[in-house]
Amino acid sequence: MSREYNEDNLVEQATCDILEELGWQIETAWHNETFGEHGLLGRDKRSEVILSKFLLPILEKLNPNLPKSAYKDAYLKITQRQADKKLDRINKEKYELIKSGVEVSFTDDKGKLNKKTLRVYDFDNPENNHFLAVRQLEVTGELYSRRPDVVAFVNGIPLVFLELKAHHRDLRHAYDDNLKDYKDTIPHLFNTNAFIILSNGLDTNIGTLTSPYKFFHEWKRIDEDEVGKVSLDTTIRGTCAKDKLMDLFENFIVFEDGGNDLIKIIAKNHQYLGVNKVINNAKSLEDLKGKLGVFWHTQGSGKSYSMVFLSEKIHRKFEGSFTILIVLDRTELETQIYNTFTAVGAAKEKNLLAKSRDDLRKLLKENHRYVFTLIHKFSVDKKEENEYPLLSERKDIIVISDEAHRTQGGVFARNMRFNALPNASYIGFTGTPIIKGEQEYTKNIFGDYVSVYDFKSSIEDGATLPLTYVNKGDKLHLENPNLDNELIDIIGQEDLDEDQRLKVERALKTNYPVMTSEKRLRDIAKDLVWHFNERGYQGKAMLVTLDKPTAVHMFDYISEYWNDYLAELKTTIGTLTDEQEAAEKQKHYDKAANTEICVVVSSEQNEVDKFKKLGLDIATHRRKIVERNLEKEFKDDDNPFRLAIVCAMWITGFDVPSISTIYLDKPIKGHTLMQTIARANRVYDDEKENGLIIDYGNVYKQLEEAYSIYGEGTSGGQGGDDKPTKNIDELTSELSLAITTTCAYLSELGFKIEQLFNASPLNRLSFIQEAINAVCLNETSRAKFEVNTRNVVNKYKALYPEEEVKQFTQQYNAINAIYSGLNKEVKKADITELMKKLQELVGESIQIISDPDKENVFIDLSNLNFEKLRELFEKQPMNKTVYDLQKAVDQKLNRMMQENPHRSDFYKKYLKIIHEYNEGKDEEAIKKAFEELMKFIDELNHEEQRSIRENLDEETLAIYDLLRKDNLTKKEEKLVKGIAKETLDKLKQEKLKGSMWRESAQISAQIRIMIRDSLLFLPQEKYPDTEIDIKTLDVYQHIYSNYYHGGSSIYDHTISSSTL
Repeated sequence: MSREYNEDNLVEQATCDILEELGWQIETAWHNETFGEHGLLGRDKRSEVILSKFLLPILEKLNPNLPKSAYKDAYLKITQRQADKKLDRINKEKYELIKSGVEVSFTDDKGKLNKKTLRVYDFDNPENNHFLAVRQLEVTGELYSRRPDVVAFVNGIPLVFLELKAHHRDLRHAYDDNLKDYKDTIPHLFNTNAFIILSNGLDTNIGTLTSPYKFFHEWKRIDEDEVGKVSLDTTIRGTCAKDKLMDLFENFIVFEDGGNDLIKIIAKNHQYLGVNKVINNAKSLEDLKGKLGVFWHTQGSGKSYSMVFLSEKIHRKFEGSFTILIVLDRTELETQIYNTFTAVGAAKEKNLLAKSRDDLRKLLKENHRYVFTLIHKFSVDKKEENEYPLLSERKDIIVISDEAHRTQGGVFARNMRFNALPNASYIGFTGTPIIKGEQEYTKNIFGDYVSVYDFKSSIEDGATLPLTYVNKGDKLHLENPNLDNELIDIIGQEDLDEDQRLKVERALKTNYPVMTSEKRLRDIAKDLVWHFNERGYQGKAMLVTLDKPTAVHMFDYISEYWNDYLAELKTTIGTLTDEQEAAEKQKHYDKAANTEICVVVSSEQNEVDKFKKLGLDIATHRRKIVERNLEKEFKDDDNPFRLAIVCAMWITGFDVPSISTIYLDKPIKGHTLMQTIARANRVYDDEKENGLIIDYGNVYKQLEEAYSIYGEGTSGGQGGDDKPTKNIDELTSELSLAITTTCAYLSELGFKIEQLFNASPLNRLSFIQEAINAVCLNETSRAKFEVNTRNVVNKYKALYPEEEVKQFTQQYNAINAIYSGLNKEVKKADITELMKKLQELVGESIQIISDPDKENVFIDLSNLNFEKLRELFEKQPMNKTVYDLQKAVDQKLNRMMQENPHRSDFYKKYLKIIHEYNEGKDEEAIKKAFEELMKFIDELNHEEQRSIRENLDEETLAIYDLLRKDNLTKKEEKLVKGIAKETLDKLKQEKLKGSMWRESAQISAQIRIMIRDSLLFLPQEKYPDTEIDIKTLDVYQHIYSNYYHGGSSIYDHTISSSTL
């Protein structure tokens, strides 16, 4: 295959050049692979994906002096397929097998049965492994053959899958159009896959076989202190350098068991770099004197998984039997962290969560890999002791203090550090940096920052989303009294003691009635109901209220206004005359009507009586909290519980990526404020542009103060100019720029969007078609418009329904109309629809051949009247027609290539045409592409009729093409045709009807023998024995790739040439 005119030359070649620099062996399989023990890759057939040629020698090298049968046994266990399991489960089992080693049994020279675990990789010395990258490797699955761009093998096992697109293609196509197909058609290639890289040369992302596209992430740094840069070079060097790949595979992959499905997780760039900084720092625990440092990775960046990666790597790489003690200060955080460790299989023992003070002491006197506790359980039993007792003098205890800013001080922390575990080492994890006044104290306990991943870096890397701040307190003219910082600190606590309660009551004697007045709360409730339901992006939301009684009040007011909203929406639907608009509004109504609102607050003594005195019913809400698992329901994206009303619960350490809006009506500050608003900054899906903070309580000053303290980590807690939130003006500017950019690009393509603004409905349809035609100049122009438009849509939804969005509505609607029209036939653009449009244009019948049992649709282009089409092309712009025609040709050529691999020259020519078409900038380029496609279709039609001229059917022609030579006489040609037909007929009658013939080594061997026996009758003087062997393998590979179980084949859908 030519590399000159497609993505191979730019992206695939660049990828392999980098890998070669990193010491990888590079091979191109397509048209170069020979089969058999001494072949290029040592494969016997195209279905093989574990390369014994490279694996067996490595097994022997890493595990010397064993009988050959032991290595063969290990190879067979690695290659064994499991048809009854899902791919994610198979992948986990294979991962654990090849990481931990393969157990085999063998008999030694003395006849004694031995068991031994064979190492598959040398993780400590990466250079001892064999690294091979194969380009264009054809792999045959149960029904289909596919040819991935690059597969990276380590010791003959495929660990990295690289799907590469041309630079003008949206990277999403690599996932939607290719990767999904590969997992369906050749799933066994992914049985041992470690991770997947998608790239178009400009954008490069990494993920796993279970990752949705939204969770593929960038790899922008090789060192933590570097400025992040999206590049193919950085990603390949950062993940596929020999030492880094081995480290990632061994230490930075986990599987989270969600019940039915497994989620495979690979560390993000910042997690990998941060954890390794800690590991490198901790190699000499003695020198550090117990201070492993502070690990500040901002909220939402995956701190829990970083703890898992760090802890598991310590257990694997450090000598000794370490205990990792994870200390938290809140029950919900303890539950979350513990659940993470157990879900990924790190904490395998039971009862590692300290149930009480005594249980914690018992656990720490024993030897466990992990112990989880609340800091409060390091308390003294005042009845029995004056000070906390010594629990262990071990030096191999590492304490991870989560949210270190809260747990580092106080009597419980001192009990742990100085009395219970005096020789332990300590590392502080935090989602917010240590404030200036606490830095020296923190340094004395943990040491300096060991890894920093701040707000700015997190947002730039796409690990978290920016937050948009809207001050609704001012807009609604709400009365918000000023409160001092000490009072805000007390209010921010979940459980107050009696002294604190009295202090709050006295301090709020005048302000509390203002903050909880019915009018103020009703104004907020009404605004919230309309805003929640009219938001552009409809994620889940939380309302944070002053206290528990206010939370219940707000539930009542919101419920009342919710009914008003539904009634108003129902009336609106009844007045609509547009059927489509009415249908959309009805969907909106149904979603709002189905939404559940729940109050989530902690319980307290005598609460029923207390709330009764206030005229409130807490029992109904408490029953929901007790009888249902509201946390699980809220985390379920599809559950109708979409709005949570809280006051202290769930505002820290509670991750729900689908939360997009936080409504704030509580005076909070500092760490608590930053952690609360960070509930909305999690990456969720392609449309979630940002998190939204709606501030009813005027916490703006506290927010500014928090920014000044918790800015960039590199500023040493001094803050920076960059903020993790945007205001409405910034969001408005971004939307304005996005729309201006898109309109300017349309203008560059020859379409003025203003034409759509005041056009009549009939003219508007015509203008939309004109715009679509302009956008379809080529694939590059179309992809660029789609990317620009998605940016516009996401930013418009992020700003909606704020007043500022109205100025852009006309332009937005026009852009969206073009995009919608363009994408009616996107996503496997229904080829039948494309052809029907061509048919309408020329008034001729085009045959569309569809097999109801298969997904494929094939087009007969031979009946298309190209003269009429050419005449029409001269009269009006036909960009869209050329685009559609190219898609049809692409389908036809792919089918013809499948049926007969000797048609690769056509593919080379086609790639050249398409390359020039995609590089075209004007009408002349389109005309040239049209003419070239016309000629090319003629050539395809001529080739498709060749089976008739040769007096063969299509499948026999493929065998004949594999056998024929240019120097044959007419008599010899006739003999070769006869042998091709007899060979195929005999195979179909005797061998290919079996249900599992491809899985049977015996039948496969018989087929190879049968083919060779038939080919021995080829003219001896033209086909020496050495060539007979090569032709035998060629024919066998063709049969294996294209003939399936029970006699079916790719030719089943082929209509005989005489009907075309």
